[in-house]
Amino acid sequence: MFEYLLFYISALVVIYIGFLYFRDLGDVSQLVVRVKRKNMIRFIRHEYKLLGIGLVATIVLAVAYFAMGAGTAWVFWHVLIIVLVLYLFPWIWVHVGLRNQRDTASYYSIDEARAELAPGAPVIVLENNGVARAHPDSHLMRPHLAGNAEGLGGENVIMTYCAMANLGLGYVPEIDGKACALEVLA
Repeated sequence: MFEYLLFYISALVVIYIGFLYFRDLGDVSQLVVRVKRKNMIRFIRHEYKLLGIGLVATIVLAVAYFAMGAGTAWVFWHVLIIVLVLYLFPWIWVHVGLRNQRDTASYYSIDEARAELAPGAPVIVLENNGVARAHPDSHLMRPHLAGNAEGLGGENVIMTYCAMANLGLGYVPEIDGKACALEVLA
């Protein structure tokens, strides 16, 4: 009886944490579900702690199934497949898919941009010291950060963008003259 409780409780815990991770940080889910800002921030701040709890619950699930003979193969393998999708998609999307282009963004001339973008494509224009640069929404959605070694107007200006809020902001990533190591969180 104990091993069955262990099996099913750990299955519920691992699926629940996976659901929260997918809902709060998986951009695909945000197309259908409105994510509360506080939930997203909670998962960003506690990502590895929550993923660690989910991993421990997955190990407990496997031990209960393989070593204690609890549960059924159908439930175990389906939970494992669901968990792989719920955990791997957001992790890969956030840590690999959102390529940080803080220092490596490429920029195009106006003529090159005209050939690539539709005439009515939305852009965010950033100007610094009389030098302007337009960032199309579609180009900022995935990296969320765009800048290069040349900077903008003689300064190390970086554009950051939130696709959920359609909000862009240009800034110099320094505190007291020291460069900050920025990372895309969600």
